[in-house]
Amino acid sequence: MFSNIIVRTPAENLGQGLTEAGLGCPDIPLTLAQHRDYIKYFEQAGIKVTVLPAVEEYPDSVFVEDTAVMIPHTNGTAAFLTCPGAESRRGEVDEIQAAIVSRADEIIRMEGSGLMEGGDVLLMGKTFYVGIDTRTNAEGCKQFTKAAAKFGYKTVPVPFTNGMPHLKTELSALDEETLIMSARFAEREEFSGFKKLIVPEGEEYSANCLFMGDRLLAPEGFPRTAELLEKNGFKPDFINMSEFRKMDGGLTCLSLRW
Repeated sequence: MFSNIIVRTPAENLGQGLTEAGLGCPDIPLTLAQHRDYIKYFEQAGIKVTVLPAVEEYPDSVFVEDTAVMIPHTNGTAAFLTCPGAESRRGEVDEIQAAIVSRADEIIRMEGSGLMEGGDVLLMGKTFYVGIDTRTNAEGCKQFTKAAAKFGYKTVPVPFTNGMPHLKTELSALDEETLIMSARFAEREEFSGFKKLIVPEGEEYSANCLFMGDRLLAPEGFPRTAELLEKNGFKPDFINMSEFRKMDGGLTCLSLRW
């Protein structure tokens, strides 16, 4: 599915970032340890990991996925630089541009009134599903649709107003034809063509998993979801995400992948 990722070391002031989780402030030493475990997991899987330094100016900057969407294509990888809906995060895009300019064969940047955060973008096959919400607007989706079409991708907008930070907060891929999601997405027409696993009430956070082709990574600490995955033939690896959960962050949020 991918062979390269970019991550950024958490800022010491991560607890000053955006969150509605109501779970308290992250323990920074534990946060750093969990981030190292995240990096180690990919390295052991043979994936090249680029670790960027912390940027204290932007408390949320560890969540690098929101700043760009990588678009693989026949001749390489393009990068679509976003404009975060959260105004306090918009400077993060300049920070990530410097890191990917030598890794992408083409860079496209959001313009005008377009807003988008990468946590709202789910790729399944040759189709991008884009959440339209408080962080990503219709104009942002329109610009991304045009950029993705250039490389042979279809885009499906998924508008929602249920208060989640991002589409992938409670929806992600388990394999190329199966989605795991919270009950609030179960009847959405946009996802009618996929197999679906609905996480138990109270374990919605566990719906953010990371499909890696021959591996599946899931957050630790959700026993009913773990049982659901096992019953459906999935054997994920589990990792502790407790401190990132406090900041509304999940497994997919912490990396740019291509």
